[in-house]
Amino acid sequence: MTSEKLFEQASALIQRNDALRNSEEAWNIVRALQILIEANKLESEITPLKIKIIIGMASCNYLMGNFLHAYNCAVIAKEKIDEYIEFAFDDSFTRKMLGEEECDKMIEAVKRNISIGAGSRLMENFVLSYISTNNIRKTFPPKDDAPFTRDELYHLIHSIERIKSAIVSQAYSRGVQQVAKHIESTFNSYKYPLYYIWQKYKFGRDEEVWVEGENMLPYHMFIAKIKENTDELISKLCSDNPFALLNNGSVITQLLQIILGDLQARLQGGRI
Repeated sequence: MTSEKLFEQASALIQRNDALRNSEEAWNIVRALQILIEANKLESEITPLKIKIIIGMASCNYLMGNFLHAYNCAVIAKEKIDEYIEFAFDDSFTRKMLGEEECDKMIEAVKRNISIGAGSRLMENFVLSYISTNNIRKTFPPKDDAPFTRDELYHLIHSIERIKSAIVSQAYSRGVQQVAKHIESTFNSYKYPLYYIWQKYKFGRDEEVWVEGENMLPYHMFIAKIKENTDELISKLCSDNPFALLNNGSVITQLLQIILGDLQARLQGGRI
């Protein structure tokens, strides 16, 4: 995804959730900051978009109560504006267009909340890649806090899909179609609850993990009996593990046990 698209996605999240009325809105702001961090990495040159991204990071940090980081982001954005207009016509319109006024308001807002001293300036690379959720957690404990990360789930889904595609392709090339279909069905059965978790734990958009053009009817049939099917998959990991012989099978198995175990506990406790 391009930096422009990421910025648009984050901006939409900020606009919809800046009231922080509940846990979901608060954690959407955290997600917006994560997206802006990724967008900033992609925007290597000093451009108006990069400046807007950093100002957006200042806004997210301010909403999260990370006032020192909000201050630093605003100051860094102002510095980027100064650098940018060295190569452009320097006038008040350009500065306003780049958001300097917004930076000044952010700096003053932070100063009303905390004391800014000489040692308040942090390293730029640290500020623009760091995310702290301590303040948000105190006020809005995440209802979907999990013993695994979004990245772990994301990479697990894609790993299962890649391995499945490779094995199925080999099976079809050898003319063993029944074996290919069985492998495809088995691997998909472990992928379906991960899709479900991605949705229910609000980790991101469906298209980030779902395979384009995939037949979702089996998925919906799986979800219709999600509790029973999850119990069965966990049992099979112990008795008939389809990942056991893979090079990274132990890692996949361990992650599946953690992730499916968390889903099982939530389903049994009526939390989903």
